[in-house]
Amino acid sequence: MQTGFSRRYPRVLVERTSPDGVVTLASPLLARAGFAHAFSTRHGGVSVAPFDTLNLQSTQANARIPAGDPRDLDANIRENHARFAAAAGLARDATVADLSQVHSCSVARAADALAARVPADALTSPRGGCAALIRVADCVPVLIADPSSGHVAAVHAGWRGVVSGIVPAAVDALRAIGADVRACVAAVGPCISSRHFEIGPEVADALVAAELASCVVAPGVHGPKHHADLVAAVALQLARAGLARESIDAEPPCTYADRARFFSYRRDGVASGRLAAIIAPRA
Repeated sequence: MQTGFSRRYPRVLVERTSPDGVVTLASPLLARAGFAHAFSTRHGGVSVAPFDTLNLQSTQANARIPAGDPRDLDANIRENHARFAAAAGLARDATVADLSQVHSCSVARAADALAARVPADALTSPRGGCAALIRVADCVPVLIADPSSGHVAAVHAGWRGVVSGIVPAAVDALRAIGADVRACVAAVGPCISSRHFEIGPEVADALVAAELASCVVAPGVHGPKHHADLVAAVALQLARAGLARESIDAEPPCTYADRARFFSYRRDGVASGRLAAIIAPRA
């Protein structure tokens, strides 16, 4: 079993700007493998402050925001999603599956998610299927693709999902639909860095119990309390699940530290918009 994750191989995500000004990040590995995909920033949308401008919240979650808390306009959210799809290389009106994310270890099929709003935290979509999208505002977005079969997965991994094993569960789900895990490539998108992700002892203990002790940062390194390196945890889980280390892009920017480019719930609370990650299987 792997006991650590080397940062020798991963590559930095590349910033792209679409013709209409949507700024996204792309994985060199996924781009080289020919998969349409993108990680969003907060730039290029139509939402106004505090959600300026590319807020990719779901309209369902937007409707549940309590009265008195800041809320975006559904029309803005729909336009933002259309722009984001186009920036990722899809049609503005492309069919895209998403989820009701619940910090679980549940993986859904994109076709099922289109039929009903499924409570889960990862999506798989086979060759010829629709695009898969997940949302974050500090949690870890992970996109996985198999160049040999054309299948893909999109994963939302907060610390609870990491501990419960949502990343290896998504890899197993890809394997179950015929993906060659050894050939898969993956990218970890913008999320909170270990420097800014302070945790309590119960979270540190949960990570240790999940055999991720190497991803717990001891008190005194970044502050008086424990911190967690979720990027390292996810990359380690991908490697343990069978992906080659050189097939994982895992050097994302920090959402908390970069207010100009990213939303962050830990930094901004209810005034935070949502980022997204999207990937489409081969046709």
